[in-house]
Amino acid sequence: MYKVLIIDDEKDICFLISEILKDEKYFTSSALNSDEALKSFNESKPDLIILDVWLSNSKLDGIELLQEFKKLDSKIPIIIISGHGTVDLAVKSIKNGAYDFIEKPFNSDKLIILSNRAIQSSQLLSENKDLKNIIVPIVPLVGKSNYIKKISKQITEQSKTKSRLLISGEFGSGKKHIANLIHQKSIFKEKLPFSIDFKKLASEALDKIFLDDKEYLNKNLFIRSNNNTLILLNIDFLNLDYQKKLLYFFEKNNFFKHLNIQTNIKIITLTEKNITEEVEKGNFLKQLYDRLAVDEITTIPLSKRRDDILPILDYYLSEIGGNNQNLKFSKTALTKLQMYDWPGNVAQLINYVEKSLILNQDKTNSNELEVDDLALQMGDDSANIPLTHSLDLSLKDARYEFEKEYLLSQIKRFNGNINKVSEFTGMERTALYRKIKSLDIKID
Repeated sequence: MYKVLIIDDEKDICFLISEILKDEKYFTSSALNSDEALKSFNESKPDLIILDVWLSNSKLDGIELLQEFKKLDSKIPIIIISGHGTVDLAVKSIKNGAYDFIEKPFNSDKLIILSNRAIQSSQLLSENKDLKNIIVPIVPLVGKSNYIKKISKQITEQSKTKSRLLISGEFGSGKKHIANLIHQKSIFKEKLPFSIDFKKLASEALDKIFLDDKEYLNKNLFIRSNNNTLILLNIDFLNLDYQKKLLYFFEKNNFFKHLNIQTNIKIITLTEKNITEEVEKGNFLKQLYDRLAVDEITTIPLSKRRDDILPILDYYLSEIGGNNQNLKFSKTALTKLQMYDWPGNVAQLINYVEKSLILNQDKTNSNELEVDDLALQMGDDSANIPLTHSLDLSLKDARYEFEKEYLLSQIKRFNGNINKVSEFTGMERTALYRKIKSLDIKID
């Protein structure tokens, strides 16, 4: 049974509305002023509020009370009623968050229909929010590198602006994740972001989303994504003809103004290619690039930020682990995984954790995962230190080979940070530099 709070300074009106709604199986409560209304709201947590805009002997009038309710619960549907209805008052009510406005004396059927719609609309918004959390779960930006700190700051800055943003970088390096995090911090966070993947769209679908015919406006890309975040994936797959169509809407904003449509969109564009190089090759319009790249973020591969590998492993091992929360990678396995280049970046690392857990879900002898036990081809010889061929060498040559492979692996593991290599190997920096030089290792 839905609960309705009725607020009016006339007891007769409260009683009348209450009787109408009780017949429709609503549970009702009433208040004559703002103090009573706020107290009742906090106690009963209503599903709908019916509020008179004029409240005599009240600290707050209807509009002020409406604003207070919206601060307490932005999703609560509120129907404003008034015996002195004007267009300005109706507009003011809606702007402050009211679901609708109805004049006294009101028709009982209209009140019932409006009440039903208001509650259904509120429920739908709540369901959409729950669905959003399922489809686009809030996954934090995991890592401890300087890159992660820099990107976190950029995400916060970008979420506060509607400047168009271009995010470029390798496959799996987190472009879409960054776009979603920006959306989730923005003023549009209550909605699912509107995404278009140009890699997957045929010409017929592209024709529809770039229509500028008034008759088919609801198909237009910018109308469909208005008051939301628009994420354009794989922009480099858009051929020059469609690039011109996209550019048209940026340059001919009068098209929307002529229709009295105010566009309010945060546009984030994603690409794996270097668009400036594509411009030089003649594959991408310079004017469109300038429009899309008001701000830019470039992601870097996981192999260039190895400090993030272990935190990402830990996070997804915990998130995906489920009943296998006791499983963890051994120290040796972690070393190998940290030295692996991960050509598929974070996407490949997450997939690897998932496969590891599946292959070891019945593990009983030990709770430690070993890379060699997973029946997965890592596909990178540098993740292991080859020793078998050393058996054919003299002790001096074998030691040389081992030391070179060992230090190369550690330099790679710590991304060329000699301080960290020195700390891990236990070698003093000066001695380490001498050893590197004697082994003919080029640090770059």
